[in-house]
Order: sequence, then structure tokens, then C-alpha cells
Amino acid sequence: MRVVPDVLCCVRERRRSYNNGWTFPKTVERHLRALTAGQSVLQLFGGLAQWGMRLDIDPATRPTVIGDAWLPPFRRDAFDVVILDPPYVNVNQQTKAALMRAATFIARRQVIWFHTIWLPGDRHCRLARAWLVYVDDTAAIRCLQVFNTADTKPEPRMYFTRGPAIRYNRWRNQGGLPLEHAEASHG
Repeated sequence: MRVVPDVLCCVRERRRSYNNGWTFPKTVERHLRALTAGQSVLQLFGGLAQWGMRLDIDPATRPTVIGDAWLPPFRRDAFDVVILDPPYVNVNQQTKAALMRAATFIARRQVIWFHTIWLPGDRHCRLARAWLVYVDDTAAIRCLQVFNTADTKPEPRMYFTRGPAIRYNRWRNQGGLPLEHAEASHG
């Protein structure tokens, strides 16, 4: 089934209404809150988000949980919805796949992707709805995509050959990650 995206406009919001560039435009935040109302929400890369459980690697953002989105410390189906809003840099296929695989594993119902890159989804995470988001006159269009998760899910990747998560391979080869020994689950 092909999903045709709607358009979501953040007209006249300009950066002054969300001054740090790491938070959602107000229109997008209201839309996401409506989509996730009454559900448990985890926001990966979400240190500065205003609702839900917020995981971020940067302690300066004061997240609920300090951690990395490539190896989030949560059990399978720990949250109803997982929101991914990674930094707007060029992400390769392996990076996107690793992030989506980790998010799909944790999400009981849906994964929401907000980025400048459109994702196709796969058999474990099927695209259900989408919006192209007009943020500003001089900004790249964003993709807001809602994926439904399947009952069968692969485990998150634990070995990486490219991208920012490659640093975990060295730690794993030296006796494991500190996260593996911590009791880190939600719910």
C-alpha cells in the first residue's frame, strides 16, 4: 500500500518560536502530541523535548535518561510509541536501518520518524501515515512519518560497520558495554 503524504505547514513560526533548532516547531509538537495522546512515548534524541520519556546522549539537554539512540537501554515493547528525531545530517542506509531497528524493537505500536530524509519502512515497520512539513522559507522540508510495528521484530543491531555507532564495536570487543550490565528497563 502506497501512502500519499499530507502537508503540515508551520507558517510564521520561524526559529524564534523554537529558538534552539533541537526542539519541534510548535505546530509539529501539537500534531505529535495529538498523534500520541494517551500512549507511553519515548523520544530518542529527545533531551529537549517537552513530553514523554526523553533519551539523549548529551547530559546538557537534561534528558530523563542519558543514553545513545543506537543502543537504547529499554526492553522489547517498552513504550507504545518511539519518536526518532535524529540530527539533520546525511545518514547512510546502515545508520537509518540501525536506528529504526532499535526503535521498532522498543515500540509496541508505532515509530514516528521526523527528518529531512524519507524512509520506506520494511516488513517489521510499515508506513501508515505521512506528512511533508514546511518549516520555514529557507529550511529543508521535513518528513513526518508514522510506522506501525509488527508482532515479530528483530533484535537491535549490536555490531556496526559504518556510522557513528561504530565506536560500540571497540567497547564490545573489550568486554562489553556498561549498558549491558545495568538493569535498564521501563514499565
